[in-house]
Order: sequence, then C-alpha cells, then structure tokens
Amino acid sequence: MKKRALDDSTIRDIETKLLAVLDGGRTRLYEHEIYELLGRCGLKTPAFAFFTREEEIDRFDLASIPADRVVCKLISEQMVHRSEQGGIRFIDYHRDGLRQVFRSFQDTGKRLGISLAGMMIAEQLPIVEGIPHQLLLSLRQDQAFGPVVVLGLGGLGTEIYRSSLKNEKALFIRPAGRALRADENLEALEKTMFFPILAGKTRISPDPLVDTGILLEVLEKFAYLAEIFSRTAEATTLTIEELEINPLQITSRVELVALDGLMTISRSKIQAAAPPQSKIDHLLEPESVLIIGASGNKMNMGRVILKNILSREAIPRENIFLLHPRETEIEGCRAFSSLAGLPHPVDMVVFTIPAGEESVKLLEEIILGEMAESILLISGGFREIKSGEKLSRRLAEAIVKGRGLPGGGTVVNGPNCMGIVSKPGGYNTFFVPEYKLSFTGKFGQNCAVISQSGAWLVTLLSSQAKILNPKYMITVGNQIDLTLTDHLINLRQDADIDLFCVYAEGFKPGDGARFLRTAREVIEAGKRIVLYKAGRTAAGAAAVASHTAAMAGDYDILFRLLSEAGICVTDDLEECEDAVKVMTLLEGKRITGRRVGISSDAGFECSIAADRLYSMELADFSATTMEKLNRSLPAGIIDVHNPVDATPAITTAQYAQCVRAILEDENTDCAVISNVASTSTQENLPPGPGHREDIHREHSHPNMLIRLFRQTNKPMVVSMNEGAIFDPAVSMMEEAGIPVFRKIDRAMRAMDLFLRYGSRKK
Repeated sequence: MKKRALDDSTIRDIETKLLAVLDGGRTRLYEHEIYELLGRCGLKTPAFAFFTREEEIDRFDLASIPADRVVCKLISEQMVHRSEQGGIRFIDYHRDGLRQVFRSFQDTGKRLGISLAGMMIAEQLPIVEGIPHQLLLSLRQDQAFGPVVVLGLGGLGTEIYRSSLKNEKALFIRPAGRALRADENLEALEKTMFFPILAGKTRISPDPLVDTGILLEVLEKFAYLAEIFSRTAEATTLTIEELEINPLQITSRVELVALDGLMTISRSKIQAAAPPQSKIDHLLEPESVLIIGASGNKMNMGRVILKNILSREAIPRENIFLLHPRETEIEGCRAFSSLAGLPHPVDMVVFTIPAGEESVKLLEEIILGEMAESILLISGGFREIKSGEKLSRRLAEAIVKGRGLPGGGTVVNGPNCMGIVSKPGGYNTFFVPEYKLSFTGKFGQNCAVISQSGAWLVTLLSSQAKILNPKYMITVGNQIDLTLTDHLINLRQDADIDLFCVYAEGFKPGDGARFLRTAREVIEAGKRIVLYKAGRTAAGAAAVASHTAAMAGDYDILFRLLSEAGICVTDDLEECEDAVKVMTLLEGKRITGRRVGISSDAGFECSIAADRLYSMELADFSATTMEKLNRSLPAGIIDVHNPVDATPAITTAQYAQCVRAILEDENTDCAVISNVASTSTQENLPPGPGHREDIHREHSHPNMLIRLFRQTNKPMVVSMNEGAIFDPAVSMMEEAGIPVFRKIDRAMRAMDLFLRYGSRKK
C-alpha cells in the first residue's frame, strides 16, 4: 500500500490549530500560521518568528534565524495588500532595527485605523525574481467541482502570464483526487509551457531548476490537504477554502521554498442526499399523469402540453388527469377540483401554474402527501427572480422532508424548464405546439440531450429537425432537485444510448464533482459526451444567473477538468451542434487514423481545408489512387495532389470517380468532400424552370455521394457552400445520413471532432 502524503497525527494537529483560529473568530490565517502549517506538512519556508508586543523582541534569540537581513511583515486581518501601504520592510538583522520597524507598524495601524495582530520576520533569501524561478501553487474548493489544485508561473506577473497564455499551457489544473497520482501529475505537467523550463529541457534552462520528484511531492501534499479538508470530507470538521503560495520560490539550491501565503478556512460542509433513481424512471416512463394548470376554454401552456401528450397516444386517456376548479373534463380527460378527488397517486405531475403562495402550498401537499412519484415543474418565478427566493426555499425544504418519507419522497424536475420529450415514455411535455416543433428525424436513437435551457434544446432540434430525433430530450431548468448529473446517472446504463449532449449553465454546489465522476464512468464505458457551458465570463455568468439562478463555476477549471475526463467541451454553439450531428450520423463508421483525403471543385476551399487540419494530417495518396485521379479529372487543367482541386469543369460522373478513389485509398482514414454547387456540370438542383437537372435521378450529385457514403466504413462529411437554392440537395443527403455543412472550414472542424471524440470502446 502506498504511504499517504500526510499521516493521521499531522492531520489531527493541523485540524486542532485551524479550529483554534475559527474559535477565535477568524477565517483567514495570518502568514506565520500558514508557515507553521506548511512546515508541519514538510514544506520548506524561510526561518521566521512572530511578535505580538515589542518587549518580545528583547527576549528573542536572534541566532534562531541565521540571516544578515530579514523581511518584516505587518500582520493584520484588515490589511491584505501590504506592499502598497508600508506593511513590508527589508532591514539589516539586529534588535534595534526590529524594534524600530515594530513601532512604525504600530503607527501605520493607527494611521489606517486597523488593528495590529503583530509583526512577522523571516530570513531574506538570495532569490531570483520572475520567470521561471517563481511559481504559484494553490488549492481551492471550487463551488461545483470540489477541491482543485493549481500550479503555474507566479510572482508579480501572475495575472499577465495567465491572460497571455493559452489555458491548457498556462496552468496545471487537476481535481485533488486525481492530483494524488504522481504519474498522472507528471503527464499533466509535461503539457504546460513552464514545466519543460523547470525540468531543464529547453535552452532557457539547460539544467533542471528544481527536482521533479520534489515538485511532485509538494503537489501530492497539497492535493491531500485539499481532499481531507474538503467540503464533503467526513474525516475532518472544517474546510480549507483556499491556500495559495505566491511565490513558491525556486532557490539556487534547487529547492522549493514558500515565501508568501494566503489561506482561508470555514466550517462549511456539503451533505446532499441523492434523489432515488427509481423515481426518475417514473418521470421518464410514467403510466399515469396529472396536469395542473391546463385551461378549460383556451390554449394556454398546460393545454398545449395536454394536447401534445394525447397526440402520442402512449399514455391511456383514462390515466391522464387534470386539476381544475370548475371543469370535470378537458379534451376527454377527467378533471378534479382537488387532489383528494384523484383515484390514486400518479407517476408524474406536470405543473404549469406560476410561482406563488398557492402554488407552493399545492406542491407541498403533493410532495408531503405522497401524491406523486415525480413532478415536472414547468413554472417559472421561483429562484430566478428575487421575489421567488422565499418560495424556492419552502419548496426545497418540502423536497428534503419528502426524502425522509418511507418511499423516498417525490423527485422534482425544474422549475423554469421546457419539459421533457421521452420516446420510451411516449410523451411530449414541451409547451410548443407540435406543428411548430415536429420530431420527424430518422437519427438520434443513440442520443440523449440533457439541457438546463429549454430554448437552446428547441433551437437544436429545430435546426436539425429532419435529422435528429433523440431518445430523450430533457430540460432541467433551475435544478432545485434533479440535476444534469442525476439524469446522466440514470441514463448511463441505457444500452441504446452512447451519446449524451449536455448544455450546462451552472452546477449546484458539489454537483460538478458528481458530474465529473459520472462522466468518467460514461466515457470509460465507451460512450461519448458533448458539452457546451454557458456563463464563461463575468457578464455571461450574470446573464445565466438571471435565467436559471444557477451557480456558474470558474470556466478555466471546468474546461480543464471536463476535457481531461474525455468530454468534448465545445467552444461555441455551432461546434456543439456539429459535434452532435457527426457523432449521430457517422454512427458505425470506423476511426482508424487521422489521415484525411479532401476534394473540392473550388481551389479556395482546398486552401482553406489545408489550413484547418486541426489534429488531422493530409493523406499521402498511393500511386494507384493518383493514377485514378488523373484519369477522372479534367485533363491538362491542374496538378493532382491532396487536397484535390477537381475544378468547376468536372462532371458528376467524374467527381464520383474521384471521391471513390479517395475513399478506397489504403492511406486514407477519412474524407471531407465539398461541392461549390453553382457549377453547370454537376446535377445538384431539383427540377425547375430554365434547366434539366433533377437531384432525384440515380446519377445526380446527391445520389452519387449517398451511394458512396453507404458503401464505405470510413468517416465522411460533405460541404455544399452555396445558398438556399441548394437546400433540397442538402436535405436529401442529410436525410440519407450524410453530415452536410455549408462551409468547408466547418466541415473540417466537424470531422476533427469526430476523430477525436467519436470512437467507442467495445
């Protein structure tokens, strides 16, 4: 068994000292206390001393700090930035100098109106400031993802380094649990721009600046502190919210020494009970439904949902009930004036009444009276607006009380959500009429979409209506109970689903860590996750909060943690949509490598495609393929190479021969095929005035590509870079299962996404 980074006695000692700080009314440690803690963990610090009164200086053994000069630091809970306010002094080391500085710090405290806790002194080390001799090392309790360890370049230029470098190169970021693994830490460090310098692998530093083993040991100790003093840890009674060393100095003796530190602590702990998974099954596949809020005489939200459920004819009309103060029947379904009149509890309640005192009372009655296994809370006005906060708290308290009931209570999905469309459940509770949002796509049975935003999900489905028809379409809204993670946990064992598309605006406290653990399990099982995260900037986070009232986490941390778990974290909405398209439509295509064959009948597209290879490389066509291409291309116009410039003069039949040659080449792993559609030599229009083209003919351009796509097991995407007149050809190909894009650069990026994230473990 591997020895733990810190033994039990060290942890108990640290906990005792930290509890004493909290009992004293402080949450921020003084710097000398941080030095003591780091020393207890085996980390190096300068020799130091702390004085609360001037007379203590007279009794101090100066020989205990072997130095000629020392740094004196004013210690006060009210002063954080000491340099700008005269709180740091460098002096020759003697008793008179210490007394003089102590008095000056007392004067500074009086001038600024702050209380002086004392003066810390530390030996002044001979150091080199700046890159690459100063690092920043920190642990923090991320609101969503729990304990995280971060390492990067430090010193006075920390902010500039971070903002100027690409995220994946600027910082080492790992969840604390994963940062306990030295081999993985080394692999992650080697991806940064600063570690090769530290390790002596560049001309900047031909010799190592620090022992790699020492650096890994320090990271492991920080990770253990973060884990054992996390908000979810039961072994300790408090939480280290943040511990930052900046700079962590690399000395001339190839050592790491902590110079300045900041540390905050709390008694905050998270104890959240996971909702019963069996209740989510009732939500997704209900046998009985109660709709609250459907109008008896007009088409309101509840009435639209009722009609959508009835149109599927999966849930028997006799098992669909309504709550209405006057009506006894709506759309042929029984209506009751009170919950007491219901013949029996139901699997799912669809609740559409806006937030208010009466609606919360009704929800409390359903939950605490065990009238339903699940509630789909469509209504808004709970936590996303200030006036609804009290109502939201009451509802949350009722949900928690329900967990203590014998059956585990009622699970609540929402509030402020669009609803759910469940194919296995045979229902659609989106409050959008089906004539405006039909579900006719032929593909997507391998896919589940889980989104905080209903509007985003509707736009995804609307833009790909003829293609995508997922098995589940779930919106969770404000996640007062059920979260993105709960649905991912519930569906991860579904044998039909191997692709999850997730739109996240924020994770509840601690739920990001659950999501990360579940996502790793999903991906290790050979399934894929595509995710888009909104609220990346301060302004974006504020907009998200106004919509879903969710806690937006730090995007740098989220991106790094989820990406390292193998999730396809998309950069924009187009990329997210494209990733879902290729992973759905290229289902069954084999990924054997990243050698791409490219063809277009426009030279500019060939240049753009070659500029945007991403992780791909151009296939080196065999001599046989080159011969086939030369025979197929218009003679004497171009030199043949990859990308293949087929020119606008090529006919449909010739282009088919070119594409077939590319796909059949043994050196080609995948293909991106483009057509600038306005050429007169290819048949890519439906019948119409002024021409004789017909895309429905057997040898038309779309039919040619459809046949070749179906005959190959290699991934293939198509670009058709023209206007709306060619929409029928695009629709024809996509309805046949070919991923089609309207720009070549978008097609190239989509292929790269599929190659990087599309493979499944068997």
